[in-house]
Amino acid sequence: MKLFIIVVLFFYSVTSYAETTENLGFFIKTEFNDDDYINGFGSEVWLTNKTSDFGVAVNTSIGNAKVTDMFNVKHSYLAWDLGFKFGYFSDVFIYGEVGFDLGELILRDRDEDDYDEDISFRDFFGGLTLDDYYDEYDRSNDIDGYLGAGIGVKFDTVTFEAYSRYRQIDGEYWKANNQVFNGIKLTLLF
Repeated sequence: MKLFIIVVLFFYSVTSYAETTENLGFFIKTEFNDDDYINGFGSEVWLTNKTSDFGVAVNTSIGNAKVTDMFNVKHSYLAWDLGFKFGYFSDVFIYGEVGFDLGELILRDRDEDDYDEDISFRDFFGGLTLDDYYDEYDRSNDIDGYLGAGIGVKFDTVTFEAYSRYRQIDGEYWKANNQVFNGIKLTLLF
């Protein structure tokens, strides 16, 4: 709830003190690294200054993800991201971004990720078992998040973007093997 209030106050201050242009859009996206992927659809709002085209964008997406952990076990989960972009939004645009898994934050769903007790008895990498890994490293399930940068072009009401994101993805008993995901996104603005 605190995060929601902070976001509302932030966007109120942005729109109150600057003449802004608002664009609402709906998009589809895909992110990938090797066989891992995060696909989704969502909505985005651009809030830009009328005189400079600098501004912020807020987006949320929901979709499916399939990610390989450090022991080559595939995990599928529902990805519900909330992201904030800061940059120059014109016919050609560039931005930096930050985001996190809204589902894990709101629903506090950080302890139901799959874990197979039988895997702990298998030997991995010359004697290191999953139990050894959990005891020696990290048993926590942090809220997934990302930092990224992207570029794009806007053709009237359609935008096409390419971006890269450094993602922190984990479950209660696993961590993703890949952290850098590259993606493309197609948005229809209104």
